[in-house]
Amino acid sequence: MIKATLNNPVCEIGAIIRAYREKTGKYQGAIAERAGISVSMLSQIERGRVSPSIETLMAVCSSLGLDIADLFRRLSPARSARIHHSGERLTTGGDGARYEQLITGFDSAYPSELFLLEISQDRDVELSTGGHDGIEMGYVLSGKAELRVGGMNYPLGAGDSISFNARLPHSLKAGPHASFRAVWCAIPPHTDYLQIEDENNAEL
Repeated sequence: MIKATLNNPVCEIGAIIRAYREKTGKYQGAIAERAGISVSMLSQIERGRVSPSIETLMAVCSSLGLDIADLFRRLSPARSARIHHSGERLTTGGDGARYEQLITGFDSAYPSELFLLEISQDRDVELSTGGHDGIEMGYVLSGKAELRVGGMNYPLGAGDSISFNARLPHSLKAGPHASFRAVWCAIPPHTDYLQIEDENNAEL
């Protein structure tokens, strides 16, 4: 029998599987049946009493809808900080907008993304035509723009900050005299703006 210790990876795997199963409201019997193992075996895995084979672990994760790569990421030693140095960050742009990914949350349990948003003067940019889960927040560094969220218009200028429901369609139109620059945050992250890069690459 495996001794249950706090830093034992077998115990940690079991605890993660159990927590994920309970969080998603799934029963041991259903998961065990889909994975092709007994309920007793699943129970022992969850309690850290047995070390499952890779095949069994993959079957259990598949039955739970849990990406096995995500499981192992959760086992990695926790980092207390993440730094993206200037000149090393991801950037993309097109149609008058430029996005620079400043940082992403280091803890997968709290997904978030912070980026620098720049819109050329007098350009109208659809941030998300259909909306997406979560919220967005921004702080205006310079310039002026009109933020449209779900049919409502909100004027923005340097020093202003805003938070809004990202489930509603939202867009930004920069003012006619200068480009608009803001620090923007999406919680959780979404990838709508990455489509700009994909479309540009398709044209090459």
